[in-house]
Amino acid sequence: MRKVVMTLILGAFLYPFTLSAQTENSPELQQIITSAGKFLSQNDFDNAAAMYTQAIRMAPENVALRRDLAYTYFLKKDLDRAKQTIEPVLNSSSADEQTFQLAAAIEQANGNFAKAKKIVSSGLDKFPNSGLLYNMKGNLLIVDAKNNSSALKEWNTGIQKEPAYPTNYYNAAKAYFQNGEYMWALIYAETFINLEPYTAKTVDMKRMLLDGYKKVFSQMSDNTLPEFNNSKSTQKQKNDFAGAFKQSINTNISTISDGFDVDNLTMLRTRFLVYWNNNFAQQYPQSLYTYQTRIVKNGHFNAYNQWLFGAVDNSQNFTAWATQFKDAIKSFEMWKQNNPYLPNVADEHPAK
Repeated sequence: MRKVVMTLILGAFLYPFTLSAQTENSPELQQIITSAGKFLSQNDFDNAAAMYTQAIRMAPENVALRRDLAYTYFLKKDLDRAKQTIEPVLNSSSADEQTFQLAAAIEQANGNFAKAKKIVSSGLDKFPNSGLLYNMKGNLLIVDAKNNSSALKEWNTGIQKEPAYPTNYYNAAKAYFQNGEYMWALIYAETFINLEPYTAKTVDMKRMLLDGYKKVFSQMSDNTLPEFNNSKSTQKQKNDFAGAFKQSINTNISTISDGFDVDNLTMLRTRFLVYWNNNFAQQYPQSLYTYQTRIVKNGHFNAYNQWLFGAVDNSQNFTAWATQFKDAIKSFEMWKQNNPYLPNVADEHPAK
């Protein structure tokens, strides 16, 4: 059981490793930290731990160094030493969000779920707007829950508290897809891709985004006739964000009636935006659609959709397209680099 729990944690736990002690001026210390990072990236935990220990002797008050040493022991599955290393920091006024996250992960790996939850709650008392800690809280709840509703609540809260933190979108998107709630899966997956565009998780989200559109298309392609002479069933639209989304998709679904490919999906998304902006943009703010509209106005929407869907839909076709339109790709990438997407606290959310 302990092995299974550790596997789950190592798969879900996100510790944003960076070089420690960047404020320290000693070139020798920086060299040791760099060496420790290289050993850690090579899974050479013994040498990484030795380097971090040496660095801590040179900078004993550096929180990041102690946290990185504890993380090294965590990866090594030496949970006792990981706990011994992180606890003095956790119990001090210097404890930051990552300290609470790592301490909770260590307790979770030891099977102490109650204590792990207590640590995260203490962290949220200190950092009430921490997307990272809400993500950790959701991860703790999903392990032994019968469904993902409680975890989803925490991930959504994290999204609302800290919209620019990516991982809550990733976890929430997967949960909504699993639940068959494809609208939020689509929105959150694309949001994550834009916030974290170049990781293994990005590829995972791109596949899920494409699959989500296929699911939406299959749901919208119901050939059942509506009731005859029933104005309620034919005229009344559901008056909420989900209803607005469905109406905007339904109105333009004919764009992919002759096949589901990237070109047709791009056309659907283009017409969706036009319809959304004309009918719902003011009532239901959603910064992702605003960002998509900016991409359209700047002439990059085709390249953007190829970037999202091309490789995961058909890698051979995407390679041919990329070869033919090198300048379009380069222009889009430069534009995106200078115009990163930032979610807005006013965005619609499932909890609203």
